[in-house]
Amino acid sequence: MKLIVVNILICGLGFLSTQKLVMNYNGDGQDRGITKKPEYYAMEWQDGLALNNKATPFYIEVEAMGNQNVDMLVTDLQRPVLYTADICTPVCADGECRLMYLTLYWNLLGAYVGFDKVEGQALTKHDHVEFVEQDYEKLHQLLLDDNSILKRRKIDELVSKPKEPQLDGVDAIAGATIAEVKESVVDGALYSCYVAWNIANGPIKAELQKYTASMFDEELKNYMLMSREVDYQMYALNSLRESEYMEHKDRIAQIFRESIPLVRTYIVQNLPKLFWETDSLQIPFWASFAEVDINNRSLLLNHIQKAPVEVLVSLAGNLELMTKNQLKLYLSAIENTVKTNPDINAQLLRFAESGNHTYAYIVTEFLEDLE
Repeated sequence: MKLIVVNILICGLGFLSTQKLVMNYNGDGQDRGITKKPEYYAMEWQDGLALNNKATPFYIEVEAMGNQNVDMLVTDLQRPVLYTADICTPVCADGECRLMYLTLYWNLLGAYVGFDKVEGQALTKHDHVEFVEQDYEKLHQLLLDDNSILKRRKIDELVSKPKEPQLDGVDAIAGATIAEVKESVVDGALYSCYVAWNIANGPIKAELQKYTASMFDEELKNYMLMSREVDYQMYALNSLRESEYMEHKDRIAQIFRESIPLVRTYIVQNLPKLFWETDSLQIPFWASFAEVDINNRSLLLNHIQKAPVEVLVSLAGNLELMTKNQLKLYLSAIENTVKTNPDINAQLLRFAESGNHTYAYIVTEFLEDLE
């Protein structure tokens, strides 16, 4: 048996819980699975999807509670979809301990994406008050924030000790939650939130991502590329060889049109030279000019000198979207085309004479210089 142990020490005022992330290469999976979307979930869910548990080399060892297996959820065709673990961990504060039960889910890159409550095991706050729906949702949003203040602070740095032994309405031992974190955690459940966050966003994230990388193949690459999840798109794009851009050109153009600026920027900066030298390959990206952000319009316009006339005509109808520098780039590209293309010339005149655009004077001067 080969073991890799990563310790997470969570300790503070009246609180102690030690957890270990362990890789166990003799681990056994359980014959379980899910047939419906988790109750709190941040990814898309396909109706009718049924997933089965499959063993992974990981489990989380919780002090006094034993090993908590981390399984993979796969389709009937054995395609991986999620990682999951049934977690039971003690939460102790002010000398009192209680158990917290959650079923956690991570995506294939190790990022927390959701949880299910365990039937009959409600989460509780101070004085045994049970979580309400808003509390569970707040916990979910907290766990989704992998850059939470909980990442940078120890538990005893998140509470302020009262000056007097007893203060009305304040736990005299635990103290009050500090203002910096109070809005992001469930009121009265700082310790539970802290424990859950450190399990969901702890060392397991990097380990699961490495595990996915070890089995990354063409099928998984295509799955991530076709996904609407931004982190999957970026992971798949980053894995593409230059020759594969041609194979997936239609999907890449679709992602450029629909995804976030970060992904668009990656695409336009990494398109092979062949795309900018071939009219049919570059046109789908220019077609998104009006929809993309300002920065990506500039990145596109860096290739304007190689754009076909069809693109130059289309862009002439979007002059009002351009910044001053973008407009100058465009005009420099059409200098030898505008006189022989009535469509471009008409759009330039429309823009220059509209009286509604700050940079209309630039087009006016450009047309005058051509006379």
